[in-house]
Amino acid sequence: MFSKDRITSLLTHSLPEIELHETIDSTNLRCKTLAEAHAPEGTLVIAGQQTAGRGRLGRTFFSPAGTGLYMSLLLRPAIPPEEALSITTCAAVCVSEAIEAVSGRKTGIKWVNDIYLDGRKVCGILTEAAFTPDGSALQYAVLGIGVNVASPEGDFPPELTSIAASVFGDPGEDMRPQLAAEIVNRFFGCYPRLREKEFWQAYRDRLFLRGQPVQILWGSEKGSGICLDVDRDFRLLVQREDGSVQAVSTGEVSVKPV
Repeated sequence: MFSKDRITSLLTHSLPEIELHETIDSTNLRCKTLAEAHAPEGTLVIAGQQTAGRGRLGRTFFSPAGTGLYMSLLLRPAIPPEEALSITTCAAVCVSEAIEAVSGRKTGIKWVNDIYLDGRKVCGILTEAAFTPDGSALQYAVLGIGVNVASPEGDFPPELTSIAASVFGDPGEDMRPQLAAEIVNRFFGCYPRLREKEFWQAYRDRLFLRGQPVQILWGSEKGSGICLDVDRDFRLLVQREDGSVQAVSTGEVSVKPV
């Protein structure tokens, strides 16, 4: 496991606390515990392995030892709840840019929160928020990021081999702290102006579903159409078979190529 000093030496944005764990159940769960204990914004939790890594829509996130970067940031944004999606989409752009900076490879974003290289997923992002009792404001948000930095020993599980990949083959131990710091630096360079959505065009440019047929899932129900674009609120615009255009928002649907 890399050292806190190494990460700190690479940061251009100072953080109030960095927790490092060889193994943890979930960095998001740990960060939420710290949030409830009134930890300050910018608290960062990093692990070398997760035993109960979590993905979107209740899925698990494969988090083997030694080859991934699993990190969660505690945020206390002054934004209305309906704009919380901007946290995830901002992070997607910043992670994409960070991966490109350290690897020299071009990334793509699969709406809303997955980063792809050469057609396979290398990163997932999960933002979890807590609201005030009346639901009118955010108390805090936990931004979880999991990157497949290197290929795991023995490769990915059979169910993931066709859809998952790593940023590097054998990156060396120092690449994980470099990537962690690059992500943090880029995110906090953008975060203070979150509501201005200056990253919208960069997100749109990387959205590789545009122009493709997609399948939309609502629990057990499904629909299909053509992905047209993403609007300024980061809703996916899908043209249905009857010609109508539907704006699809996070938390309600999953979008997969058909």
